[in-house]
Amino acid sequence: MTTQPLAWQAHLAPNYDQLMKIACDACFQNIINDKNYRNSIINDPRILHKQLFSQFAPASHPEYAGTYRGSPGTTLEHRIARARQLLDPNQTFVFSAPSQVEKDTNNLIVIINSQIQPALGASNYAKLLLLAHAFCWFGTIHPFLDGNGHVQRALFAALALEMNIPLSNRFAIHPRVYDSLLAYPLEMFTRTSGNDTWKAMVAEYISNWLAGSFDAPGTGVP
Repeated sequence: MTTQPLAWQAHLAPNYDQLMKIACDACFQNIINDKNYRNSIINDPRILHKQLFSQFAPASHPEYAGTYRGSPGTTLEHRIARARQLLDPNQTFVFSAPSQVEKDTNNLIVIINSQIQPALGASNYAKLLLLAHAFCWFGTIHPFLDGNGHVQRALFAALALEMNIPLSNRFAIHPRVYDSLLAYPLEMFTRTSGNDTWKAMVAEYISNWLAGSFDAPGTGVP
């Protein structure tokens, strides 16, 4: 007999919003003030995931916080992640296969790190495309059982500040700062295996989370 794996939705935990806001506010201040902390988020998102979600993980499954889906020898080894389609709630779409999660995430980290330094002297548009690339692919991989959106937004903030782009007061790690206007192109990016049209739509949306030169007209997607 196959045992059904334990489900987990962190937001159902008691006092979730209050506790998560405290944790995310502290995280955000560290992202702003500490370069080493920013780099730790970029280089190993498992550290941040454990920091934010260990307090919400089931007592019987502490590995749910800070462990990638697909990690061998854990309860996450074969965990498939899927979501309901926005336009057809009777259908679902899937994220990276468990066996590919660590490889895909590591590849994304390598790409991000290789592009940060060149981006410092690049145009706003080039910087925005790197942010959109990281944001879209992290969402497509969906490396954790739950809590991917918080780490995705923290990664966005860390990467923006590493490129010397200030963040707008419209941005927050918690609560979630986007709606279906962003969720739809993110879903379509995943379902179409990285189509650049959807990445451009994501880039246009997330440019609203940036300040400084991005507050000027015409600094989004051409």
